[in-house]
Amino acid sequence: MWNVEGRITSTGGEMGTERANAIRVSNELSALEVEYINATKELSRSKGYLPRWRLKERIDELKLELGWTYLDCGEYEKGLALYHTLSWKTHGEIKCNGIARALTEMGHYGEARRLLEKGLREFPESCALWTGLGILLDILGDHVEALNCFEAAIKFNPTQSPGPLYNKALALMELKSYTDAASIIDYLIQENPEDPKYLAERGNCALGAGYSHEALQYYGKTIALLSKYPDVHTSISIYAGLCSAYMELGMKKEGMEIAMEGLKEFPDEDPVLYQNAGATFYEMGWRKEAIEILKEGVKKFPDDKELKECLKSFEDDMDDPDDNIKPPILGLFLLMALLYPVRKFR
Repeated sequence: MWNVEGRITSTGGEMGTERANAIRVSNELSALEVEYINATKELSRSKGYLPRWRLKERIDELKLELGWTYLDCGEYEKGLALYHTLSWKTHGEIKCNGIARALTEMGHYGEARRLLEKGLREFPESCALWTGLGILLDILGDHVEALNCFEAAIKFNPTQSPGPLYNKALALMELKSYTDAASIIDYLIQENPEDPKYLAERGNCALGAGYSHEALQYYGKTIALLSKYPDVHTSISIYAGLCSAYMELGMKKEGMEIAMEGLKEFPDEDPVLYQNAGATFYEMGWRKEAIEILKEGVKKFPDDKELKECLKSFEDDMDDPDDNIKPPILGLFLLMALLYPVRKFR
């Protein structure tokens, strides 16, 4: 994992467990789909009030579980369709939360906000809905109001789930309140020592505060945990964070290598990996190759504004008669790729 010089020598073996985890999740999703289909078929054949009532209850439970699993797997339209079939009268809060999450993930922010505000008027003490609204406001850049929503979610969190605290820490990081964010994340690490995402976020927090060597230590610990508890989003966060940390420390070769490893491991998962790879290639002086990487990223993620902005800036800089990359440009795009927050809807 670490060599004598303090570099992370490889993440490939640990990150390779992601493929096995993806297969497991896919199998779980398939099993839920089969169970849901069988339950609906059984309902159509069932007679008698009590058996049908029990089957309907089970089908609603499966809709909730399957719908949320669809959202976790990025199949937002399928999840949205299932949540729409639930009764507002009997499952109003959960239905609102599921639909709002799907709309948020799909980028329909106005519709999601209206639904969440409607839901909170009916369920003002809903931890899930306050969390959902906070996440949406954070995405929209209103970090102060997002923080207020997460505070409300923490207040109405009877199960003491870590989600609201985690999202509060992310909002504090957006506001550059790294000391406050670090204290929350340290608590979450203590309470959830086997969850790699908190260690990864602690590394991001250290990196944002300017402590790159400290960030590398947290990333190393996270990679060790990922071999046991693989998670795609945390892995992407690690690749993004390691790349930024290496570049901050002037370790350009290592930054480029980890950026390309991340891109090879997750070519279809997130544009931040293309942004990192393009920025590191550009810094190494391989400008045409950097632009080609960014173009490939734009093909895969045509709606990503930051990736397009990065590509345009690099193309414009290629036309600069001084033939020099402007330091603020590279710094800006590495900073934009620096933090890869994993919002927790639950």
